[in-house]
Amino acid sequence: MISVVIPVYNEESAIEGCLRAFVHQSYRGPFELIVVDNGSTDGSVARVRSFAQAHPKLNMSVLECAQRGVAAASQRGFEAAQFSLIARTDADTIADSGWLEAIVHGFADPKVAALCGHVGFLDPPPLMRWLESLIEVHQRLHILIKKPHFWGFNFAVRKEIFKRAGGFNTRLRLAEDLDLALRIQQALQPGERILYMSKMRVYSSSRRYGLNRAWLRYTIEGYRAYFQRAWLGRIPPWMCSQDLS
Repeated sequence: MISVVIPVYNEESAIEGCLRAFVHQSYRGPFELIVVDNGSTDGSVARVRSFAQAHPKLNMSVLECAQRGVAAASQRGFEAAQFSLIARTDADTIADSGWLEAIVHGFADPKVAALCGHVGFLDPPPLMRWLESLIEVHQRLHILIKKPHFWGFNFAVRKEIFKRAGGFNTRLRLAEDLDLALRIQQALQPGERILYMSKMRVYSSSRRYGLNRAWLRYTIEGYRAYFQRAWLGRIPPWMCSQDLS
């Protein structure tokens, strides 16, 4: 019933933890894991294949995506999805044991087109403790004002609505999740809606969030992209990848 897409690029040390979370899900219905390798040069793919062999009951496939970028890798996975509900998470993220069950519960209402949920962080530094609450307020508010903002490692959508919205913009090198959410909003038919699910919880790596120059650049660039796409409706060239091979 649920296809879970996991883009991977050089996540050898993290991917097994991500996959292991799906061994312990409370949901007992059918689901599949679609791992999309985006040109990893480390042992990520070997780790995934080894895990699949050790857990033969998991319905897992490994795909390749030659075009670089998380948007292209995500699109590759969504196109391959077998089920009518598609969720996305990241290789450095661990889904709560009730994650899949929360997704199914959220989509029990046929008018719910897409879901997003609680974003937590693994071993968060002090900076992150207030950020988790801020993200929830941000997501709830933006759904209310019809400018939804998904975080790429915790959202789900009906396949038919994903296709109706046009899928991922594979030109983007960042904000592909925000861009998709906004286009889903635009594609909604009367009565359809996007819903925030507090029980749809994941915990992602906090490695990008430290008080240093790299974090500052990452944050500034992210907010610039958010402002341009969400409020100005623009996609300037600096938001796009130069590698479209």
